[in-house]
Amino acid sequence: MKDPFGDNEPPVETRKAITGIGLTLLAVIALVIVRPSLAVTVAIIVGLIMTIMLHEWGHYIAAKKSGMKVTEFFLGFGPRVWSFRKGETEYGIKAIPAGGYVRIVGMTNLEEVDPEDEDRTYRQATVGKRLITVLAGIIVNLCIALVLIYSLLVFHGPEKISTVIDQVSAHSPALAAGIRSGDRVIAINGHRITKWEQVGTYVRPNAGKPLSIELERAGRRITVEATPKMTDGALRVGIAARLISEPVGVLAAVPQTFSTFGRGVGDTVGALGKVFSASGIERYGKTVTNSKGGFSAQERPRSVVGIVADGGDIVGGNWWVLLGLLAAINVFVALFNLLPLPPLDGGHAAVAAYEGLASKIRGRRVRVDYQKLLPVAAVVVVVILMFGLSTIYLDLRSL
Repeated sequence: MKDPFGDNEPPVETRKAITGIGLTLLAVIALVIVRPSLAVTVAIIVGLIMTIMLHEWGHYIAAKKSGMKVTEFFLGFGPRVWSFRKGETEYGIKAIPAGGYVRIVGMTNLEEVDPEDEDRTYRQATVGKRLITVLAGIIVNLCIALVLIYSLLVFHGPEKISTVIDQVSAHSPALAAGIRSGDRVIAINGHRITKWEQVGTYVRPNAGKPLSIELERAGRRITVEATPKMTDGALRVGIAARLISEPVGVLAAVPQTFSTFGRGVGDTVGALGKVFSASGIERYGKTVTNSKGGFSAQERPRSVVGIVADGGDIVGGNWWVLLGLLAAINVFVALFNLLPLPPLDGGHAAVAAYEGLASKIRGRRVRVDYQKLLPVAAVVVVVILMFGLSTIYLDLRSL
């Protein structure tokens, strides 16, 4: 692809650019040292940048291996901040951090190419090589998601709810009864508690009635009384369970990785379908206009601004959650790019597949005229741009 913000930027002074980048990195490090709570935010930003660049790296490697000419590999768009050339490819950073791109010559029949490079254009490659090149970024994102999920299972393990109390709500019956974080619930009104779901079962039928709660604290058993009260429409005593995790064996983690990955793909497809269906678009419009019937704060799509802003709350003090978050982001990036719409990767793949199939059926080489696809690509770009800006607006509004 090309930089949509133009390719005629003036050359940069390397020394000034390196100095500026170095000072920026030092400022970020100093900020994290002064405010350690920002470490999660910085880690999420780095993870997002790596997700983008590894996606583009997939395209870059596949194009190079296929013999195509790659002239640019940049993070960001717009004016060059810093770049260097190695061989026939220029690598660098641009001023608008809205993604990244790899420029492969001759992506469409509309692009003028030096006759000497025509044999190395994307459009002259075989259907197989073109498909591998345009789908390589998606494959890389899916592989990253699998590696992150596997690492999470092996080194941390899936989290499950224990019978140990993690939090006691302020001004709650539990706090008044003297229940503390770290206590383990053994029984309620004489009923043995072996899993946390049983707590609600024995609390809900006892509105206004004191409960006898048996706890284990520091190796000894104690019994307290707490009377449930209505909170947020439900009868509660004001305790939350602690999540525990058990690492999975290196071999047992393999099938669990793929099953977890499959659920993630299903959830992402469902979420995309929910937002981009006719009813979803209507609800999203109501969300933007702040009308009744829109998506809730938990349901609505998030922009990069929202992910970064809420990342600290999502991850909390558990850095392992960051791996799960980045895995989910990689799955989303892969599936979104797989949509068969130009100028997305899936759109280029659909064109290549059509050309290959049509050429076999007709017995001659068939080429799609990208001039006819420009209106479709323009609509897709406008929709993506409007959707992106609206999600940023909603995230800024929530802040």
